[in-house]
Amino acid sequence: MRRGQFLLGLPRAPHFWYLMLNVTVTGLATTMIAPYLPVFLYENLGISIGSVSFLYFASGMLGTLSVFLIGWLVDRVGRRAVYIFGNMSAIMVPAALTRIATFEQVLSVFSASGLMDSASRTSQTTIIADQVEESKRNTAYGISRILGNAAWIVAPILGGLLLSGGYQQLFLVSAVIGLIAVVLFVVLVPESRKAGLEKPSLPKLRVVKNRDLLVLCVASLFSMLFYSQFYSLLPIFASEVKGLSQLEIGLLFSISGATVVALQFPTSRWLEKYPSQIGYIAGVIILALGITSMAVAPSFEWLVVSVIVMTVGENMFFPIALALVAEIAPEAERGMYVGAFGLFLSIGGNISPLLGGAVWQLTGNPYLPWLLSPLYAAISVGLAAFYKVRPASSS
Repeated sequence: MRRGQFLLGLPRAPHFWYLMLNVTVTGLATTMIAPYLPVFLYENLGISIGSVSFLYFASGMLGTLSVFLIGWLVDRVGRRAVYIFGNMSAIMVPAALTRIATFEQVLSVFSASGLMDSASRTSQTTIIADQVEESKRNTAYGISRILGNAAWIVAPILGGLLLSGGYQQLFLVSAVIGLIAVVLFVVLVPESRKAGLEKPSLPKLRVVKNRDLLVLCVASLFSMLFYSQFYSLLPIFASEVKGLSQLEIGLLFSISGATVVALQFPTSRWLEKYPSQIGYIAGVIILALGITSMAVAPSFEWLVVSVIVMTVGENMFFPIALALVAEIAPEAERGMYVGAFGLFLSIGGNISPLLGGAVWQLTGNPYLPWLLSPLYAAISVGLAAFYKVRPASSS
């Protein structure tokens, strides 16, 4: 009986699962290099910590500035074409990394990657909302996170092993896997937007006037200010301050991925018993607790526990936030609503490494960026406390 109830709670659309296959393979390609990229830039190319932080800021700026336009394109030209364009980043970035040697070259690659990654995220979120019924969207977004993070269990360790042959070998293998992911999507996943829906002629900026969308967007921005440091500053912090080896850094990311795989689905199912607002607030608090504790971690084991706590909060925060956006959005404008939300996430995510790196470099205190997390979390929680969902038609 329990097994039957479990299966009934899963999305039934076959193309959703084909998309998840692409997400899994793409995740493997990108997470092989993600933990080592900041270290590569810092040690191999001689780029300073502040400049590495700026690169991560710049990588999202084009995506941040154009994410609303991308949302309009998702509604105008279709989800599939935009997703294919975005997914090409998994090929382009590692392939380019085999050739570049200067800060200016890295900047151009990171900037293009930001635009493509934004296109991939926005279209993927919209495709899932199209394919999955409302009652199962929170579960569907949870599944996408499980499969996207499953690669973190083995990919960082595999990447660390490939580094025995040098960064060139690592980047080439990543690019080949990224190519496989794009081919799978092209072959298996059709357009998900209904043919009869009106196509907006121009982007509609009025969607940000939706009170609940705006509150959710700003609250999530402040959560991203501390969360994104995990992916940009942690590799350097763990190496230079905590003295961890490359494989130990990879293991931290693997543990995060394993936590998503093991706990995302039960967490999403458990949260169905509570109002989404409560789950969102609890997720932000737990997320901040994990990030903050990384600063005071006296040992590798403490860092492992901090990563697990952070990831549990992440498991709560992201699926609930995405499901709330889909609930707010009218179907014909879903891409633009997702794009508006993505805009604020990108702003927070892009400011985070720039802000954290600047605080670290200007104060000389590598712990301070992590210790500021409770402040950002308090603002996010305060905003979320005033959030109340209204029917999509009121937009």
